[in-house]
Amino acid sequence: MSTKRIAAIAAIFALASAGWAVLGSTTIMRTMQFQGRLGAEVQALWGKPLVQEAPTFSVEIPGSDQMRPVMPMRNEAKVDLRTDYRKKGLLWYPTYTCRFDGKYSIRNTDPVAQKVRIHFEFPCKSGTYDAFAVYVKDEQLLTPVDAAGGVNELMELAPDEAAEFHVTYFTRGISHWLYRPAPQIGRVRDLNLQVTTDFRNVDYPDGCLSPMSAEKSQDGSFLMAWQASDLITQQNIGIQIPEKLNPGPLTSRITFFAPVCLLFFFILVATINILYKVNIHPMHYLFVAAGFFAFHLLMTYLAGVVNIHAAFLISAVVSVTLVTSYLSAALKGMLPWKIAAAGQVFYLVLFSYSFFLQGYTGLTVAIGSVVTLAVLMKVTAHIDWNTVFAAKGVTPEPMPGLDNVNT
Repeated sequence: MSTKRIAAIAAIFALASAGWAVLGSTTIMRTMQFQGRLGAEVQALWGKPLVQEAPTFSVEIPGSDQMRPVMPMRNEAKVDLRTDYRKKGLLWYPTYTCRFDGKYSIRNTDPVAQKVRIHFEFPCKSGTYDAFAVYVKDEQLLTPVDAAGGVNELMELAPDEAAEFHVTYFTRGISHWLYRPAPQIGRVRDLNLQVTTDFRNVDYPDGCLSPMSAEKSQDGSFLMAWQASDLITQQNIGIQIPEKLNPGPLTSRITFFAPVCLLFFFILVATINILYKVNIHPMHYLFVAAGFFAFHLLMTYLAGVVNIHAAFLISAVVSVTLVTSYLSAALKGMLPWKIAAAGQVFYLVLFSYSFFLQGYTGLTVAIGSVVTLAVLMKVTAHIDWNTVFAAKGVTPEPMPGLDNVNT
């Protein structure tokens, strides 16, 4: 293999790498464009992240216009979160439905009757709410409601009288759900908050309080509970909705990694060239690189219209078929096509699919690299590299220690 041929192969590798850089950058730009434009559309159609604040109760301080907060003696709420992902362009958005049922009990501990003012803030001022109901002293209120201003009611309590404020609704949100205890009190008595989800890979937003218990229910859902008799905290309670595998960011990462896959395959082809003494021209390397590029080009644009796994499979089959059939036809059967096909499946398909397995990409590539090194060292250990890289027409000098081997 001459120096000019090696330089030509290196130039082909650089050209293919530049093409992948352009394709990967284009995919990122498309993804960011979709994220900026379509993200706002999804929120407008579906809803924003929900932040449910605990209702506040207060009474007027005698002789002034100021209000004194009243702490509920019981805080009970049940929340049901169900994922309902929405896809726009190259992105999946973690949308969900939320069913909320909250009950709050208060007691008038003063020796005189008190008028308690109740304020309930909706989790999203621009949201849409179904099955909405408010009960005060077990009586449903049918007054008009402004979601932007929340619910404001006045409830009269006799001395030592207890009453319950009950609110239910069904709505939709995106990304995460938060419950915020009343910040002006900083104390929650008899807390019993239960959140049920239809997913088990639960995560919690930064700064949120972890549940006291979590278990799988009989119907396969996941039940988390925050329970405390007298809790003092400024932390929120929250659930992060798990994100689906997004085609845009995934395909761009696979595309940027493509030169590594091609480099390994070029090394494999060069090894076959040396071991089997097959005359592989740089133009053959060029068409091989084009076959590799076809995999990423197809996958990038198929991912926008079909499932990402289906796009990956179709692109892999097309690319492997292109490269293997071309090498077999161009080299007239002199190339062991089964080895070439296995190499492409290993370096292109397996390495690329490792990006689907979050946290295992680096390990997969490291193991593949070590296995490749071990195989290359074994199959090339007997090769006289002076002969391989000798200039055409020049007889290479014998390797030291081999000149008298037959004497």
